[in-house]
Amino acid sequence: MRPSALRTAGCAALLVAINVWICGELFRSEYTRHLGSIEAAYVAISRWVLENWRDLTWFPLWYGGIPFQNSYPPLLHLTVAGVAALGGFSPALAHHAVTAGLYCLGSVTVVWLALRLGADRWCGLLAGLVFSLLSPAALLIPAVAGDLGSVWGARRLHALVHYGEGPHVASLTLLPAAIVLLSLALEKGRGGWYLAAALGLASVVLTNWLGGAALAAAAAAWLLANDADLRTWGRALGVAVYGYLLASPWIPPSTLAAINRNARRVGGEYRPGLDEWLGWMLIAVLLLGLHAGLRRIGASRLVRFAGLFTWLTGGVTLGAEWLGVMLLPQPHRYHLEMEMGLALLAGAGLRRALAAKRRAAAVALTALLLASGAAQLGRYRRFARELIRPIEMTGTIEYQTARWFGEHLGQRRVMAPGSISFWMNAFTDTPQLGGGFEQGITNPQIPAVIFQVYSGMNAGEREGEIALLWLKAFGVHAVAVGGGASREYYKPFRNPEKFRGLLPELWREGEDVVYGVPQRTVSPARVVRRKDLVRRPPPSAVDVESLAPFVAALDDPSLPTASWRWLNRHEALITADLSREHALSIAISHHPGWEARVNGARATVQSDGLGLMVIEPQCEGPCRIELVYTGGREMRAAQAASWGSLLAGLLAALRPRRRREA
Repeated sequence: MRPSALRTAGCAALLVAINVWICGELFRSEYTRHLGSIEAAYVAISRWVLENWRDLTWFPLWYGGIPFQNSYPPLLHLTVAGVAALGGFSPALAHHAVTAGLYCLGSVTVVWLALRLGADRWCGLLAGLVFSLLSPAALLIPAVAGDLGSVWGARRLHALVHYGEGPHVASLTLLPAAIVLLSLALEKGRGGWYLAAALGLASVVLTNWLGGAALAAAAAAWLLANDADLRTWGRALGVAVYGYLLASPWIPPSTLAAINRNARRVGGEYRPGLDEWLGWMLIAVLLLGLHAGLRRIGASRLVRFAGLFTWLTGGVTLGAEWLGVMLLPQPHRYHLEMEMGLALLAGAGLRRALAAKRRAAAVALTALLLASGAAQLGRYRRFARELIRPIEMTGTIEYQTARWFGEHLGQRRVMAPGSISFWMNAFTDTPQLGGGFEQGITNPQIPAVIFQVYSGMNAGEREGEIALLWLKAFGVHAVAVGGGASREYYKPFRNPEKFRGLLPELWREGEDVVYGVPQRTVSPARVVRRKDLVRRPPPSAVDVESLAPFVAALDDPSLPTASWRWLNRHEALITADLSREHALSIAISHHPGWEARVNGARATVQSDGLGLMVIEPQCEGPCRIELVYTGGREMRAAQAASWGSLLAGLLAALRPRRRREA
């Protein structure tokens, strides 16, 4: 290697070493004390991938069943499952090791981006050090400082460990690399670079949705900073479309639609109105003004990119924090991306200051930076030691409830509260009414049902009765409830006594109780009369007039029962003796990707007013119903587009370069 490359590699190694020293415990921690962390859901997905990697089509564990791609963007979880398989680790330990590694590499990709934007090695190193050792968001947002306990806390590490933001932190590491690959593709204009850039862009989106939004801001900032012409903007858009085609089986249009719909209510109601549109117009106008101003003063490409990227991400975050204007769903979470832009700006500013002609000033500044950096490194190390504390998982209510459900309920659906719901499928395949990623819900009735069961809102003295109707309708066989002294983290039940005396108590640990929900059959396929089906969504979760006859039919002993057998993770067989007046209400969320055959003939799979699947077999006597989830025409088109795009990219990459004419 050339000396310059060796020195650059040395800078990267230094940054990795600093970050490994800060968070080294995370590499060997299986479970930490942060039981309210959403990482539990990510561990559950990785466990599912590890055990079902040949059949990642339908995901039956959450929300009455969803397509696997709706469980979460899958790249991190596929990686974790691969590491767990190769190393013989548990999914939880592999998750911590992989996310800790990506955390440590975050400052390295920031340096790579800085170098690509024309900065020298020292500037890149300074930016990487600022990104590793300072959290500007704590200085700008009082709520962040309060959350950390100090303005000197490690926010990115706190988000990773305390909140379980592994995918978000991973996307922060991948984002600068994706921009570098995009810039190389636009510069070199060759097939191999276009394929690499498309894969780089896709990797960010396939890791985290917030990272995907930040990627769009970063790409726009890069194009503006490089004074790209319209043709270059068009080529960049083409690379983005190409990346989407490659990734489309994991993010088909229906998944994008579900994410867009559900994101508007997760983390605060997001309803864009006049204020939001005016806010975006103001951001756009000021963005162009900032771009023109930076060009006018001759700012470097690095400063221009960092300034524009900080303006876009900071405008979203600080607009919500300071002005209360929500320009995107969950806008406060983009403060981590804002910190990346600020780190690049700080690196450029410090490098300029250190290059001052007055040697004494440069030496004094260097000494000050070394001293303050060493002090901050010590603070980060102490912060990390306090943050990363292991726990014996088997002693927690989350583990104990999950194992009880798995041993006693098996494949029957349950409802679990809060952190028990997050952790449950990290240890068992027992399906649940809730889950770990609300943005992926395909059945719009389920969030309303869960809220009603938790809150009892407007139900008065009937809240237990109404909750029971919903639980029976959705095929729930048991519900876990925690009182005020529950060991469960969130305690979402407003009235934990609503089921006392109404349902049989199956298991108790202090104020954590599991109640049984009586169901006539364990099969998800329930035989009812067609007239008893809920044809339209109820007006509200307390308006159960249309629900009561349906639940009464589920309990009717005069109706036949249907047997159910999973053949694999996406096929099931139903058998029953039926008449033409009968219908099958299947306690699985409807999706157009399900197909059915009744005694060998194609049958229509419909959605009822509850968002569940309904089949009207129209047969007399013994009926054999075969159900298969294919993903439908959308998935077939997405797979064809993905494989076709990959083949075209490989052929373009392998095509010999044309020799220049002499």
